[in-house]
Parts: sequence; C-alpha cells; structure tokens
Amino acid sequence: MLTERQREVLTIIKENPGIKLKDIISKLNLKAVSTVHVHIQKLIQQGFLIKENGKFIITDRDENEFTPIPYYGLAQCGDTDVFSEERIIDYIKIPTKNLPYPNNNLFFIKAKGDSMEPNISDGQLLLFRKISNTPANNAIVFCKKGDGLKIKRFNQYIDEEGNKKFRLVSDNKLNYEPLSCEDVEILGQLTHLK
Repeated sequence: MLTERQREVLTIIKENPGIKLKDIISKLNLKAVSTVHVHIQKLIQQGFLIKENGKFIITDRDENEFTPIPYYGLAQCGDTDVFSEERIIDYIKIPTKNLPYPNNNLFFIKAKGDSMEPNISDGQLLLFRKISNTPANNAIVFCKKGDGLKIKRFNQYIDEEGNKKFRLVSDNKLNYEPLSCEDVEILGQLTHLK
C-alpha cells in the first residue's frame, strides 16, 4: 500500500518528467535526502517506479489492481509436482498493493491437522512464498518429506558433537516429535499480507 508521501513523490515525478532527486526534495519541502531516497526505493521495490539512465520513470502498475494467487488446497500426499497446473484448485485474488513481494512466487495452502496448534489451526488458509535458499531459523515452512507434504517450523540446533543441524518442529510439542530434515524439500516459507 502506498503512503501519502509516496503518492506525492509519484505525482511530482509524473508532473515533472526527468526531475532530479534534489528537486523532488525541494518540492516536498524536506531537508533530508535519505527520507526521499527511502520513499523512492520503496516505490521501485513495489514496481511503481524504475530508475533508468539517472531518470525516474513511472510504470503502468495500478495501485488498485488485483493479483490472482494460486490455491493448492490441503497439504496432500504424493510424489508428483506439487506446483503443477493440475493441482491448482482455485485462484484467490489479492489487492496487489497488499502483496509482500512484487513477484508471483506466492501460493496458498490450507493447513490440515493440529501439529501447529496453537499458532496455526486446522483448516486455516496460509500464504507462502516459494524459496530456493535456506529458510530463516524458526520460520514456518511448507515442505515435502518423503511422499507427504507438511507445514512445520524449520529449526536449527547444535547436536551433542557441536555440529549445526536442522530439523522440522511442530508447535504442538506435546503430541509431535521433531522430524529430521533428511529427504526434505523446502517448498515455501510462510509470509503475510501487508
């Protein structure tokens, strides 16, 4: 979602093609370059503005547009491609301005079971972002372990020999033991709308 100041910056750039940073600062009656720079960086990250050859260019992105996010249903079992087109149950349209990332690496999964209680309830709809790197410690992840799909907390720990290890942990620790990360493919990390 754009702030009022970010909208002002966009309006100034739209009305003054080729305007320089110092002139934007002057038109906003600000003294700090860093303040305007932060707003401009945010506009670039959100896809509303690009900087090319030292000039700011407004994109055609509409703040009120919607982005369809695929919904894959419950965490199902099977060894087929989790993200294949055939597995998409529906698309959930989300206002683009509320998306935490400008790209389309987001997907919805419905939680099944009580292993993540009290933080995630059975049937709760969750938004994940596809990732290719190691998740943050204690991040909630959607993963493939063997032939099953799971929602767990990715946990880093030091074993008895002092080695760094990873495991999958349930928030409901009374009923579920940690799982090793052997034969695990992390498919996504939980994220939230803005």
